[in-house]
Amino acid sequence: MNTTEFVKELAKRLEITQRETRELVRLLHETIAKNLEKQQALCVRGFGSFGARKAESRKAFNPAAKRYMILPPKVVLFFKPSDALKKRLSRRRRV
Repeated sequence: MNTTEFVKELAKRLEITQRETRELVRLLHETIAKNLEKQQALCVRGFGSFGARKAESRKAFNPAAKRYMILPPKVVLFFKPSDALKKRLSRRRRV
């Protein structure tokens, strides 16, 4: 499902216009991004949590250059699904 399909489905379920729904989705993305920029976790109850962690620098092998190099530290994003979401998805696989 892409963003357009998501907006159409959400608009239909909320019984509001697609323009209003698109704005809500944009605000949601913006809010998540701002929290992640500050490296603050965002929990959506019953769905999961989004977060950002700092990954330390590490040593890696470059096969093209045939030598080791040091990779700089970076921020890594993650999503951890809630137990409720995990259970819901595992029930769907069995059917």
